[in-house]
Amino acid sequence: MDTDARHAADGTPPTVSLPAIRRAAAWAACAWATAFSLIHLYWLLGGRAGLPAGHSLYANTPLLVIDIVAIPLCAAAAAFALALVRPWGTRLPRRLHTTALWATTALLILHAAPSVPDWVALAAGTRTTADLDAMVRFAALFYEPFFMTGGLLFALASLRTPGRRRPRR
Repeated sequence: MDTDARHAADGTPPTVSLPAIRRAAAWAACAWATAFSLIHLYWLLGGRAGLPAGHSLYANTPLLVIDIVAIPLCAAAAAFALALVRPWGTRLPRRLHTTALWATTALLILHAAPSVPDWVALAAGTRTTADLDAMVRFAALFYEPFFMTGGLLFALASLRTPGRRRPRR
């Protein structure tokens, strides 16, 4: 990681720079999207781990369609995140790249947003997991935090340092 090479006179450790954090977030977002693409492929091939008990994609046509669409979308999101840290990424049209990254961020965060009140209630102690039905509990504790994590990784990776722009193509 990029760190401040100069140590302060008082012996404080070097700080991690924003570009280093963004770079790590881009790698993590790429890994997140790749993992999610592979999870969807696993489910498409008949796997059930990670699905609520008794659920199957083939028994639910809308979930099957979502799964089929999610695989290439997750793979594309991984490629766009990777483009932030690889030299070939500078050859992508900036507007397309930026739009794809922020659209991914918005989709993931908006997907998880309905669970935020449940997270707040659980954290505040006004509700317990026993108060949530099985599907809401599954979403609030497993599924939606995964979406929120991906959204925050893509958001952090997508931040640009003010004043530094890639050349227009």
